Amino acid sequence: MKFIAEKSQIVDALQNAAAVAERRQTIPILANLRIKVAAGLVEVTATDLEIQIQATTEVVSIAEEGETTVSARKMSELCRSLPDKEDLEFCLSNGKLTVSAKGFHADFATISSDDFPELDISEEQSSLNISAEKLKRILSKTSFSMASQDVRYYLNGLFLEISQEGLKGVATDGHRLALSSSNLEGQNGVLSQILPRKAVLELAKLLPQTEELVELKVGASYLSVKSGNLKFSTKLIDGKYPDYEKVFPKGDSESLLMDKEKLQLALSRASVLSNEKYRGVRFNLSKNSLKLTANNPEQESAEEVLEVDYSGSDLEIGFNIGYLSDVLGSLETDGVELLFYGEDSSCVIKEPSSDSEVYVIMPMRL
Repeated sequence: MKFIAEKSQIVDALQNAAAVAERRQTIPILANLRIKVAAGLVEVTATDLEIQIQATTEVVSIAEEGETTVSARKMSELCRSLPDKEDLEFCLSNGKLTVSAKGFHADFATISSDDFPELDISEEQSSLNISAEKLKRILSKTSFSMASQDVRYYLNGLFLEISQEGLKGVATDGHRLALSSSNLEGQNGVLSQILPRKAVLELAKLLPQTEELVELKVGASYLSVKSGNLKFSTKLIDGKYPDYEKVFPKGDSESLLMDKEKLQLALSRASVLSNEKYRGVRFNLSKNSLKLTANNPEQESAEEVLEVDYSGSDLEIGFNIGYLSDVLGSLETDGVELLFYGEDSSCVIKEPSSDSEVYVIMPMRL
Protein backbone atom coordinates (compact mmCIF):
# COMPACT_ATOMS: atom_id res chain seq x y z
CA MET A 1 0.00 0.00 0.00
CA LYS A 2 1.43 3.34 -1.04
CA PHE A 3 -0.21 6.68 -1.86
CA ILE A 4 0.26 10.45 -1.62
CA ALA A 5 -2.49 12.76 -0.31
CA GLU A 6 -2.62 16.46 0.40
CA LYS A 7 -3.41 17.04 4.08
CA SER A 8 -6.83 18.59 3.30
CA GLN A 9 -7.86 15.50 1.32
CA ILE A 10 -7.52 13.05 4.20
CA VAL A 11 -7.47 14.86 7.55
CA ASP A 12 -11.28 15.23 7.86
CA ALA A 13 -11.82 11.53 7.10
CA LEU A 14 -9.28 10.57 9.76
CA GLN A 15 -10.79 12.88 12.39
CA ASN A 16 -14.37 11.75 11.73
CA ALA A 17 -13.30 8.11 11.98
CA ALA A 18 -11.30 8.72 15.17
CA ALA A 19 -14.44 10.07 16.89
CA VAL A 20 -16.17 6.70 16.38
CA ALA A 21 -13.26 4.34 17.15
CA GLU A 22 -13.49 2.67 20.56
CA ARG A 23 -10.93 4.23 22.89
CA ARG A 24 -11.35 1.82 25.80
CA GLN A 25 -9.59 -0.80 23.71
CA THR A 26 -11.31 -3.87 25.16
CA ILE A 27 -10.70 -5.28 21.67
CA PRO A 28 -7.47 -3.67 20.38
CA ILE A 29 -8.50 -3.47 16.71
CA LEU A 30 -11.55 -1.33 17.65
CA ALA A 31 -9.14 1.47 18.60
CA ASN A 32 -7.86 1.35 15.03
CA LEU A 33 -9.21 2.67 11.76
CA ARG A 34 -8.92 0.75 8.52
CA ILE A 35 -7.23 2.46 5.57
CA LYS A 36 -8.07 0.76 2.28
CA VAL A 37 -6.64 1.82 -1.08
CA ALA A 38 -8.53 0.49 -4.12
CA ALA A 39 -10.11 1.62 -7.40
CA GLY A 40 -8.34 4.98 -7.34
CA LEU A 41 -9.77 5.97 -3.93
CA VAL A 42 -8.74 5.82 -0.27
CA GLU A 43 -11.40 4.55 2.13
CA VAL A 44 -11.16 5.16 5.89
CA THR A 45 -13.41 3.07 8.19
CA ALA A 46 -13.89 2.97 11.97
CA THR A 47 -16.38 1.11 14.16
CA ASP A 48 -17.14 0.36 17.81
CA LEU A 49 -19.45 -2.55 16.81
CA GLU A 50 -22.50 -0.32 17.41
CA ILE A 51 -21.82 2.47 14.91
CA GLN A 52 -19.57 2.71 11.88
CA ILE A 53 -18.25 5.54 9.74
CA GLN A 54 -16.82 5.14 6.27
CA ALA A 55 -15.23 8.03 4.35
CA THR A 56 -13.85 7.82 0.83
CA THR A 57 -11.55 10.43 -0.65
CA GLU A 58 -9.59 11.14 -3.79
CA VAL A 59 -5.84 11.61 -3.31
CA VAL A 60 -2.92 13.04 -5.31
CA SER A 61 -1.62 9.67 -6.52
CA ILE A 62 -1.77 5.93 -5.77
CA ALA A 63 1.32 3.81 -6.35
CA GLU A 64 0.14 0.57 -4.76
CA GLU A 65 -3.23 -0.71 -3.55
CA GLY A 66 -3.70 -2.47 -0.21
CA GLU A 67 -5.18 -2.10 3.27
CA THR A 68 -4.25 -2.11 6.94
CA THR A 69 -5.43 -0.79 10.32
CA VAL A 70 -3.67 1.79 12.47
CA SER A 71 -4.37 3.69 15.71
CA ALA A 72 -7.25 6.09 15.00
CA ARG A 73 -6.31 8.61 17.69
CA LYS A 74 -2.59 8.74 16.90
CA MET A 75 -3.04 8.90 13.13
CA SER A 76 -5.67 11.67 13.24
CA GLU A 77 -3.71 13.74 15.78
CA LEU A 78 -0.48 13.46 13.83
CA CYS A 79 -1.96 14.34 10.44
CA ARG A 80 -3.88 17.26 11.96
CA SER A 81 -0.65 18.66 13.42
CA LEU A 82 1.23 18.66 10.09
CA PRO A 83 1.37 21.90 8.03
CA ASP A 84 -1.59 22.77 5.79
CA LYS A 85 -1.31 22.18 2.02
CA GLU A 86 1.46 19.66 2.72
CA ASP A 87 1.66 16.45 0.65
CA LEU A 88 1.74 13.37 2.91
CA GLU A 89 3.11 10.05 1.72
CA PHE A 90 1.69 6.86 3.23
CA CYS A 91 3.65 3.64 2.75
CA LEU A 92 3.02 0.19 4.28
CA SER A 93 6.15 -1.94 4.60
CA ASN A 94 7.15 -4.80 6.93
CA GLY A 95 4.09 -4.32 9.15
CA LYS A 96 4.72 -0.59 9.69
CA LEU A 97 2.78 2.30 8.15
CA THR A 98 5.13 5.20 7.46
CA VAL A 99 3.76 8.72 7.07
CA SER A 100 6.21 11.18 5.51
CA ALA A 101 6.06 14.92 4.88
CA LYS A 102 8.73 17.51 4.12
CA GLY A 103 11.55 16.82 6.64
CA PHE A 104 9.33 14.55 8.78
CA HIS A 105 8.40 10.89 8.94
CA ALA A 106 6.67 8.64 11.49
CA ASP A 107 6.30 4.86 11.73
CA PHE A 108 2.99 3.47 13.02
CA ALA A 109 2.37 -0.05 14.32
CA THR A 110 -0.41 -1.82 12.40
CA ILE A 111 -2.83 -4.71 12.88
CA SER A 112 -3.90 -6.78 9.89
CA SER A 113 -7.23 -5.66 8.43
CA ASP A 114 -8.32 -9.33 8.10
CA ASP A 115 -9.77 -9.14 11.63
CA PHE A 116 -11.43 -5.72 11.22
CA PRO A 117 -15.10 -6.17 12.27
CA GLU A 118 -17.05 -4.24 9.63
CA LEU A 119 -20.81 -3.93 10.31
CA ASP A 120 -22.70 -6.34 8.06
CA ILE A 121 -25.96 -4.66 7.04
CA SER A 122 -27.74 -7.19 4.86
CA GLU A 123 -31.35 -6.50 5.92
CA GLU A 124 -33.91 -4.77 3.73
CA GLN A 125 -34.00 -1.01 4.26
CA SER A 126 -36.45 1.73 3.27
CA SER A 127 -34.78 4.71 1.62
CA LEU A 128 -35.59 8.41 1.47
CA ASN A 129 -33.74 11.64 0.74
CA ILE A 130 -33.80 14.46 3.26
CA SER A 131 -32.11 17.82 3.63
CA ALA A 132 -28.97 17.50 5.77
CA GLU A 133 -29.87 20.74 7.53
CA LYS A 134 -33.33 19.46 8.55
CA LEU A 135 -31.97 16.21 9.96
CA LYS A 136 -29.10 17.98 11.75
CA ARG A 137 -31.53 20.50 13.26
CA ILE A 138 -33.85 17.81 14.62
CA LEU A 139 -30.96 15.93 16.22
CA SER A 140 -29.29 18.99 17.75
CA LYS A 141 -32.55 20.52 19.02
CA THR A 142 -33.55 17.42 20.98
CA SER A 143 -30.43 15.40 21.84
CA PHE A 144 -29.75 17.19 25.16
CA SER A 145 -32.94 15.67 26.59
CA MET A 146 -31.84 12.05 26.05
CA ALA A 147 -31.09 9.94 29.11
CA SER A 148 -27.50 8.73 29.42
CA GLN A 149 -27.49 5.56 31.53
CA ASP A 150 -31.12 4.88 32.32
CA VAL A 151 -32.17 1.29 33.00
CA ARG A 152 -35.04 2.02 30.61
CA TYR A 153 -32.60 1.55 27.73
CA TYR A 154 -35.04 2.96 25.14
CA LEU A 155 -34.67 6.40 26.79
CA ASN A 156 -30.90 6.38 26.12
CA GLY A 157 -31.54 7.45 22.57
CA LEU A 158 -33.67 9.54 20.25
CA PHE A 159 -36.99 8.50 18.72
CA LEU A 160 -37.11 9.28 14.99
CA GLU A 161 -40.55 9.20 13.40
CA ILE A 162 -41.22 9.63 9.68
CA SER A 163 -44.80 9.88 8.42
CA GLN A 164 -46.99 11.86 6.01
CA GLU A 165 -46.89 14.68 8.56
CA GLY A 166 -43.12 14.91 8.17
CA LEU A 167 -40.08 14.09 10.28
CA LYS A 168 -40.15 14.21 14.09
CA GLY A 169 -37.41 13.73 16.65
CA VAL A 170 -38.28 13.10 20.30
CA ALA A 171 -35.98 12.72 23.31
CA THR A 172 -36.82 12.35 27.00
CA ASP A 173 -35.08 11.29 30.20
CA GLY A 174 -38.31 11.00 32.18
CA HIS A 175 -38.04 14.51 33.67
CA ARG A 176 -38.10 16.58 30.47
CA LEU A 177 -38.98 16.09 26.83
CA ALA A 178 -37.85 17.74 23.61
CA LEU A 179 -39.73 17.48 20.31
CA SER A 180 -38.60 18.89 16.97
CA SER A 181 -40.50 18.50 13.71
CA SER A 182 -40.02 19.35 10.05
CA ASN A 183 -42.04 18.97 6.85
CA LEU A 184 -41.01 16.36 4.29
CA GLU A 185 -42.21 16.70 0.70
CA GLY A 186 -43.46 13.62 -1.12
CA GLN A 187 -43.09 11.27 1.85
CA ASN A 188 -45.62 8.42 1.89
CA GLY A 189 -44.09 5.73 4.09
CA VAL A 190 -44.20 5.48 7.87
CA LEU A 191 -41.08 4.68 9.90
CA SER A 192 -40.25 4.91 13.59
CA GLN A 193 -36.99 3.81 15.23
CA ILE A 194 -34.80 4.66 18.24
CA LEU A 195 -31.26 5.86 17.52
CA PRO A 196 -28.63 5.23 20.24
CA ARG A 197 -27.22 8.20 22.14
CA LYS A 198 -23.68 8.03 20.74
CA ALA A 199 -24.97 7.73 17.17
CA VAL A 200 -27.17 10.82 17.61
CA LEU A 201 -24.32 12.95 18.99
CA GLU A 202 -21.85 11.89 16.29
CA LEU A 203 -24.34 12.26 13.44
CA ALA A 204 -25.31 15.77 14.61
CA LYS A 205 -21.64 16.76 14.35
CA LEU A 206 -21.02 15.08 10.99
CA LEU A 207 -23.99 16.39 9.00
CA PRO A 208 -23.31 19.58 7.01
CA GLN A 209 -25.32 22.74 7.71
CA THR A 210 -26.60 22.87 4.12
CA GLU A 211 -29.70 22.04 2.08
CA GLU A 212 -27.71 19.21 0.44
CA LEU A 213 -29.80 16.04 0.30
CA VAL A 214 -28.58 13.04 2.26
CA GLU A 215 -29.80 9.48 1.76
CA LEU A 216 -31.43 7.97 4.82
CA LYS A 217 -31.88 4.18 4.87
CA VAL A 218 -33.82 2.58 7.72
CA GLY A 219 -34.27 -1.12 8.41
CA ALA A 220 -35.47 -3.21 11.35
CA SER A 221 -32.17 -3.01 13.25
CA TYR A 222 -29.91 -0.58 11.34
CA LEU A 223 -29.98 3.00 10.07
CA SER A 224 -27.58 4.41 7.49
CA VAL A 225 -26.98 7.99 6.37
CA LYS A 226 -25.00 8.77 3.22
CA SER A 227 -23.77 12.34 2.78
CA GLY A 228 -21.37 12.99 -0.08
CA ASN A 229 -18.33 10.74 0.43
CA LEU A 230 -19.37 9.88 3.98
CA LYS A 231 -21.45 6.88 5.06
CA PHE A 232 -22.61 6.59 8.68
CA SER A 233 -24.28 3.39 9.94
CA THR A 234 -25.67 2.53 13.35
CA LYS A 235 -27.47 -0.28 15.11
CA LEU A 236 -30.89 0.75 16.42
CA ILE A 237 -32.27 0.32 19.93
CA ASP A 238 -34.76 -2.53 19.98
CA GLY A 239 -37.63 -1.43 22.17
CA LYS A 240 -40.97 0.36 22.32
CA TYR A 241 -40.70 4.11 22.86
CA PRO A 242 -43.26 5.52 25.32
CA ASP A 243 -46.29 7.41 23.99
CA TYR A 244 -44.75 10.89 24.10
CA GLU A 245 -48.08 12.58 23.29
CA LYS A 246 -49.26 11.71 26.82
CA VAL A 247 -46.43 13.81 28.30
CA PHE A 248 -47.91 17.07 27.02
CA PRO A 249 -50.07 18.70 29.72
CA LYS A 250 -53.79 19.02 29.03
CA GLY A 251 -56.27 21.79 29.86
CA ASP A 252 -56.12 25.57 29.75
CA SER A 253 -52.72 27.21 29.87
CA GLU A 254 -51.51 30.59 31.06
CA SER A 255 -48.83 32.18 28.89
CA LEU A 256 -45.71 34.04 29.97
CA LEU A 257 -43.73 35.97 27.33
CA MET A 258 -40.35 37.53 28.04
CA ASP A 259 -36.89 38.27 26.71
CA LYS A 260 -34.93 35.02 26.48
CA GLU A 261 -31.53 36.50 27.36
CA LYS A 262 -32.89 38.22 30.49
CA LEU A 263 -34.22 34.89 31.74
CA GLN A 264 -30.96 33.11 30.88
CA LEU A 265 -28.88 35.64 32.84
CA ALA A 266 -31.27 35.58 35.80
CA LEU A 267 -31.12 31.77 35.95
CA SER A 268 -27.32 31.89 35.71
CA ARG A 269 -27.19 34.20 38.74
CA ALA A 270 -29.69 32.11 40.69
CA SER A 271 -27.74 28.91 40.00
CA VAL A 272 -24.73 30.22 41.96
CA LEU A 273 -26.67 29.98 45.23
CA SER A 274 -28.97 27.08 44.37
CA ASN A 275 -28.68 23.65 45.96
CA GLU A 276 -25.73 22.02 44.12
CA LYS A 277 -27.41 18.62 44.18
CA TYR A 278 -30.91 19.54 43.02
CA ARG A 279 -30.26 22.89 41.27
CA GLY A 280 -33.79 24.11 41.88
CA VAL A 281 -35.27 27.56 41.25
CA ARG A 282 -38.70 28.75 42.39
CA PHE A 283 -40.92 30.79 40.06
CA ASN A 284 -43.43 33.15 41.74
CA LEU A 285 -45.74 34.53 39.07
CA SER A 286 -48.12 37.45 39.39
CA LYS A 287 -49.46 40.00 36.90
CA ASN A 288 -46.54 41.08 34.64
CA SER A 289 -44.02 39.97 37.27
CA LEU A 290 -41.77 36.94 37.74
CA LYS A 291 -39.82 36.47 40.97
CA LEU A 292 -37.01 33.89 40.86
CA THR A 293 -35.77 32.45 44.16
CA ALA A 294 -32.97 29.98 44.84
CA ASN A 295 -31.40 28.81 48.11
CA ASN A 296 -29.11 26.11 49.48
CA PRO A 297 -28.51 24.17 52.72
CA GLU A 298 -25.93 26.79 53.85
CA GLN A 299 -28.83 29.25 54.32
CA GLU A 300 -27.67 31.28 51.31
CA SER A 301 -30.25 32.60 48.88
CA ALA A 302 -30.74 34.69 45.75
CA GLU A 303 -33.86 36.53 44.62
CA GLU A 304 -34.61 38.50 41.47
CA VAL A 305 -37.77 40.15 40.13
CA LEU A 306 -38.25 40.44 36.35
CA GLU A 307 -40.83 42.31 34.30
CA VAL A 308 -42.70 39.92 32.02
CA ASP A 309 -45.82 39.75 29.86
CA TYR A 310 -48.13 37.64 32.05
CA SER A 311 -51.79 38.15 32.84
CA GLY A 312 -52.64 34.76 34.34
CA SER A 313 -53.40 33.90 37.95
CA ASP A 314 -50.76 33.93 40.69
CA LEU A 315 -48.64 30.78 40.58
CA GLU A 316 -45.72 29.26 42.48
CA ILE A 317 -43.75 26.43 40.86
CA GLY A 318 -40.20 25.02 40.98
CA PHE A 319 -37.89 23.82 38.19
CA ASN A 320 -34.42 22.43 37.62
CA ILE A 321 -32.21 25.33 36.45
CA GLY A 322 -30.12 23.09 34.19
CA TYR A 323 -33.19 21.85 32.31
CA LEU A 324 -34.44 25.41 31.74
CA SER A 325 -31.00 26.61 30.61
CA ASP A 326 -30.65 23.72 28.12
CA VAL A 327 -33.96 24.65 26.48
CA LEU A 328 -33.24 28.39 26.37
CA GLY A 329 -29.84 27.69 24.82
CA SER A 330 -31.48 25.80 21.94
CA LEU A 331 -34.04 28.51 21.08
CA GLU A 332 -33.14 30.91 18.27
CA THR A 333 -35.59 33.77 18.86
CA ASP A 334 -35.04 36.77 21.14
CA GLY A 335 -38.20 35.98 23.06
CA VAL A 336 -39.47 32.86 24.80
CA GLU A 337 -42.97 31.64 25.68
CA LEU A 338 -43.67 29.52 28.78
CA LEU A 339 -47.08 27.87 29.13
CA PHE A 340 -48.21 26.96 32.66
CA TYR A 341 -50.98 24.48 33.48
CA GLY A 342 -50.91 24.73 37.29
CA GLU A 343 -48.30 24.27 40.01
CA ASP A 344 -48.40 20.46 39.83
CA SER A 345 -48.30 20.19 36.03
CA SER A 346 -45.45 20.29 33.56
CA CYS A 347 -44.50 23.51 31.81
CA VAL A 348 -44.26 23.86 28.02
CA ILE A 349 -41.55 26.09 26.55
CA LYS A 350 -41.28 27.18 22.91
CA GLU A 351 -40.45 30.03 20.59
CA PRO A 352 -43.35 32.54 20.56
CA SER A 353 -43.96 32.30 16.80
CA SER A 354 -43.28 28.63 16.14
CA ASP A 355 -44.34 25.12 17.12
CA SER A 356 -41.44 23.40 15.29
CA GLU A 357 -39.69 22.82 18.62
CA VAL A 358 -41.65 22.18 21.80
CA TYR A 359 -40.14 21.40 25.19
CA VAL A 360 -41.80 19.98 28.30
CA ILE A 361 -40.27 20.22 31.79
CA MET A 362 -41.70 18.57 34.89
CA PRO A 363 -41.96 20.70 38.04
CA MET A 364 -39.77 20.17 41.12
CA ARG A 365 -40.90 20.18 44.72
CA LEU A 366 -38.76 22.75 46.55
